[in-house]
Amino acid sequence: MPTNTRNAVTAIIYFAVSVMITAWFIEQKFGYVVTPDAILLSNIVAAIKWVVMTIAAMVLLKENKWLFIRRTAFASLAGSCAMFSVYAFRYMPVSSWQQFTYAMAFSLLVMTIFFFKAIISTRLSLKWFAAWLFCLVISVVLQVKVVFSLHPGIVTNEVSHFFDSRKKSEIS
Repeated sequence: MPTNTRNAVTAIIYFAVSVMITAWFIEQKFGYVVTPDAILLSNIVAAIKWVVMTIAAMVLLKENKWLFIRRTAFASLAGSCAMFSVYAFRYMPVSSWQQFTYAMAFSLLVMTIFFFKAIISTRLSLKWFAAWLFCLVISVVLQVKVVFSLHPGIVTNEVSHFFDSRKKSEIS
């Protein structure tokens, strides 16, 4: 199998598994996303940064296009797998909201590290990394403001008690 074909197939598999993990994670709700429309919107927002970078790579890159896309897909998959850390955080003496937040922060960190590695190892300009970070920031803002309808006070004690695991059964 030619290298480009192998890279393309691997990228498709990585992205597909990443989408399934992310969809499953979002569907679990963790007390935050309650409607099917919100779940769908959350999945779309989560995927859009990868779609933008994949389209940019397909259009703008002449060499190493599929290698970069495969490495990008791996960054997506690694970040999705990092969301499983929410189960490890459940053993820590922190609230449900903090467990969710820590898992998301860890996932973002893992994705960022692997995406940076993809940029460096493919010898692309750091402008690609800056563009992806810009997409990531927009994605996070959209998740927080539009999907979850949260506000800055959510991270303070005045609001975070709403997300305690005892409330999940009432929300679901």
